[in-house]
Amino acid sequence: MPVPAAWPYSSLCHLLWHGFSAGCTVQMEVGALVLSCRLSADSCPMSRPDDAAHRFWRYALPSILAMLVTGCYVVVDGVFVGHYVGPIGLAAINLAYPLVMVQVGVAAMLSMGASTRIALLLGEGRHAAAGQVLVAAALLALLLGGLLALGGLVWLDDWLHLLGTGGDAVLLAEARAYLVWMLGGSPLLCAQMLATYLLRNDGRPRLATGLMVASTLLNIGFDYWFVGVLGHGLAGSAQASLIAMGVVAAAGMLYFGSARASLRPVMGRMGKLPAQMADIVRLGASSLLMELNLALVLFTHNQQLLVYGGTGGVAAYAVAGYTEMVFTLVAHGLALGMQPLLGQAVGGGRPDEARAVLRYGLCTAATLAFGAWAAVQLFAGSIARLYVAAGDTTLLAASAHALRLHLSALPFDGLAIVGTLALQSMAATRQALLLTLGKTLLLMPALYGLPLWLALDGVWLAMPLVNLVLGCVTASLLWRQWQRLGVPAAQPQPA
Repeated sequence: MPVPAAWPYSSLCHLLWHGFSAGCTVQMEVGALVLSCRLSADSCPMSRPDDAAHRFWRYALPSILAMLVTGCYVVVDGVFVGHYVGPIGLAAINLAYPLVMVQVGVAAMLSMGASTRIALLLGEGRHAAAGQVLVAAALLALLLGGLLALGGLVWLDDWLHLLGTGGDAVLLAEARAYLVWMLGGSPLLCAQMLATYLLRNDGRPRLATGLMVASTLLNIGFDYWFVGVLGHGLAGSAQASLIAMGVVAAAGMLYFGSARASLRPVMGRMGKLPAQMADIVRLGASSLLMELNLALVLFTHNQQLLVYGGTGGVAAYAVAGYTEMVFTLVAHGLALGMQPLLGQAVGGGRPDEARAVLRYGLCTAATLAFGAWAAVQLFAGSIARLYVAAGDTTLLAASAHALRLHLSALPFDGLAIVGTLALQSMAATRQALLLTLGKTLLLMPALYGLPLWLALDGVWLAMPLVNLVLGCVTASLLWRQWQRLGVPAAQPQPA
């Protein structure tokens, strides 16, 4: 399974990128709408509705397409695992992935916190202060990445036992091989995610998209070579992901050190670094909690599925998870495209601009979510056959059933994802934290209670029920924030 720019969960495809030297530029054609909306300066306020639409799509469309391409990688990765490693590979990666999601959460906290603060500072015209935050974020990426690698590898046996992989020797071996590589590459994950977030803040959404496309194409190619040709199993999948991350991280370093970057590193006083790092952590805390929630959700689902459905139930959940991840990544892509615009509009005291961005974002999220829901309900069997060998009729039937039930509330899930990140982008961290924590608080009773009456179907339906409730709460919080946008200058709220 891949490591996305936020998955959430966390690597999917983005279009071509041409070089990552100091003078690199990416030309990405996404239709006449994008081609017609080249504004003279990314930082200029939007004075007309047409300006709002053009600028929103200029940022959002490349980001959405990037995540769609990443979604293609999710599918390809699942196909390789399902067909070359088999059901045991699907189960092993699903059991191991909660630990990877902790990695992704730390990287997302760092990246979202830094990009939010930088966007607010740029909106206020404080470019030197933004450059100092860039330096603090880069140092924090190295520190947190190193701690993740050390803590993960030193206690790897304990983590594997906790995750429930000890009952099958083959399952344990595959999970261990995957985690050794992924945990060891934690600094690369942090650097890759930070680079893609900050490129958008610097007014380079197409460059960020192009880098991710190149990363994903490399990932797919090396995935085929390591898993399909060399037979490295899940270790090969992890190796492919790390190579792709390294490319994006290196390109990001080259860009921000070049003359093409508007956001440049600025060395401030060393004594300010702890406070800047703490501010990054505070602003990004809800992203970490979101990923920790997802990790806990996946872990708890796995344990309940082992009880009610065995290893086959975990494998079916992996199929549903790969499919859900495509939608989650697209929703995150939309939110990431909105993030710089919302942050700069709020920081610059432009409520009409912020409302326009929020309106376009929520309408787009609703359209994508209903389309994804319809596709899953109509073509669940065909989706399952992508990951499961044709001869395994039992797993095919179980996977199709899991897809229809587990993804039955996608529209509400999309609203919760985009709404939470939108609130965070506007520095409404308290509301974002409420939504993030609420998911776990609601899910645990549902996940343990529903199976008592519905058995395995209760496990599949727990998340849709929670998403339904959270979607309604998110709508209420967004409406309150919409009304507050009339205040001339929004200040960050305490976490």
